Amino acid sequence: MNRALVGTLSAINAILAVAIILIFSILGNAFLGQGGGVVFGLIIGFVVAAIFCGGLAALCLIEKHLRVLADDLRKQRKKAPDSAPGPERADY
Repeated sequence: MNRALVGTLSAINAILAVAIILIFSILGNAFLGQGGGVVFGLIIGFVVAAIFCGGLAALCLIEKHLRVLADDLRKQRKKAPDSAPGPERADY
């Protein structure tokens, strides 16, 4: 269930980033006119989306990496027999 929620959150985050960029480009066109308003709005929208959505995207990416590591660890534990000794230790 958590994986589905993280996937949904990632999709919503991407849609929100695109929406922020488009809204700022429309506002740039409305306030600054046809000349450079759209380009200025796109640039500002990209910066705002990077700040607000970038942090959440980084957290989602970290979660995916941790999930891969946990899955690999589970696979390694299943391969190893239960009676195998733990890591080798030197008793001094």
